[in-house]
Amino acid sequence: MKKKLLLLILMVLPFFIASCSDDDGKVEPMKWKTEENQSSDGYFHVSPQGGTFVLQCTNYSDFWITRITEQEAKGEEKEFTPPYDDHKHFTITSNWATATQNGNTLTVTISPTTSNANRFIKVSVQSGDAFDEFKFKLRGLKVGL
Repeated sequence: MKKKLLLLILMVLPFFIASCSDDDGKVEPMKWKTEENQSSDGYFHVSPQGGTFVLQCTNYSDFWITRITEQEAKGEEKEFTPPYDDHKHFTITSNWATATQNGNTLTVTISPTTSNANRFIKVSVQSGDAFDEFKFKLRGLKVGL
């Protein structure tokens, strides 16, 4: 009986050892290449005339846009999400921006402002279990960056 129990333990033990590894649950963060510079505060600064930003994901071949979040200085935050959840969100449009995905490229177009206050825009993306976001600060007509 002891031999059978020992044999059973020896047969099952490799499954427990092989099923656990150090990289379980770890996801490689999304890496991006762009011509634009982020400031030290983590924002892409945008003039009141608006602008277009092109970002290329270098380590994932595809991703989807999950949301755009907007907030005027000291104002309420508004969230814009796609109307369906099939992970093929190629474009999301908000009041102040449009984000478009094509393969591994994200293009964010910020509309010109009509406000005197700064506006804050955040574009969130996802590829599997990897998440990232880009923050934009749209300068108001009567304030500096």
